[in-house]
Amino acid sequence: RDILRQAIHRLGSTLRRTCRTVLSSHFSSLDHYLSIAVEERTISEASTPDHRGAGDAAGDADLGEYVALIIAYRDHSLVESVLAQLEAQAQLPHQVLIVDNGGTLTDADLESMPLCGRTLLISRPDNPGYGVAVHSARDHLGDRALLVLTHDAEFTSSLATHLLRTLREPLDAADALRVGCVAPLLKFAAQRDRVFSAGGAVTRGGRASHLTEPISTRPYPVAWVDGAIAMYSAEALQAIDWIAEDYFLYFEDVDTGWRLSQTGFASVVVPTEIAYQQTGAHPMYLGIRNMTLFAYRSGVHPMRQFGAVIHRVSREAAGRLRRRKPLELRAAWRGWRDGRSGLSGKPGG
Repeated sequence: RDILRQAIHRLGSTLRRTCRTVLSSHFSSLDHYLSIAVEERTISEASTPDHRGAGDAAGDADLGEYVALIIAYRDHSLVESVLAQLEAQAQLPHQVLIVDNGGTLTDADLESMPLCGRTLLISRPDNPGYGVAVHSARDHLGDRALLVLTHDAEFTSSLATHLLRTLREPLDAADALRVGCVAPLLKFAAQRDRVFSAGGAVTRGGRASHLTEPISTRPYPVAWVDGAIAMYSAEALQAIDWIAEDYFLYFEDVDTGWRLSQTGFASVVVPTEIAYQQTGAHPMYLGIRNMTLFAYRSGVHPMRQFGAVIHRVSREAAGRLRRRKPLELRAAWRGWRDGRSGLSGKPGG
């Protein structure tokens, strides 16, 4: 399979399309066995000590450096856990930035935590949101990659190396696009056999959703990746003028994926690199407002967008009925109205 892929990659675009059509049936017959092999290899590597030689370490160094940014909010034990996972990386971060959106961490707290010697604390007790937190890395990044992590992220010691490698390599399926953002396959921390996000999709009405199954065993492009664990190239962040700051909490990742695609960069999922995170429910107002704001900015037709809002509100209302919670239809209406009028940022801010 790999030999055939390499041969296809070396051909011109027209011949590549022809060869892919002819060989697609042969490739599909191998997918089942390849997925089993990948799973067995992952299990084997997880249970085998790391015996990399000097040559392997040098190869990792060639991938370039990265800065890790942790978005924290009140729970210090979660921050310490993420720092310990970063300390266990096969390739350590050049620097760690902790943006404390709760304003409760101190430098004294960090002295007893892993990687304290290369960690900088940025306190934001005003909780300005996800985009502002990521923007804090702008003056610290240079030409390095940026690994963004929420404080509840769980990941393996190979995360940084695999994401860096994918960030540096072109995609067979998207020759014209450079990889600007890359993320692991995300599973629920509380249900570790269940996929939370295998990448994201966006409908023509601007409604975003998570893929619940990977679409390939190799790195593949998607419309957007979840912002809980994502690595960006410095070039891609500069091309889109960084993460939008005015969504506050939700839809920054969808907006980022769309703007990356507009500037020639792909968002990519590495399905063999598995990480975990536990997501919470979106407040109805912010979910609808930010969805509407994104649709307005990305040029979605108003009627399509309104239909997408009705679809989302209907699904969420049905779920709330099952859980015997308030429907929050008034909050949905306010969200749609404020999104159409361009209102953004932290509610009440």
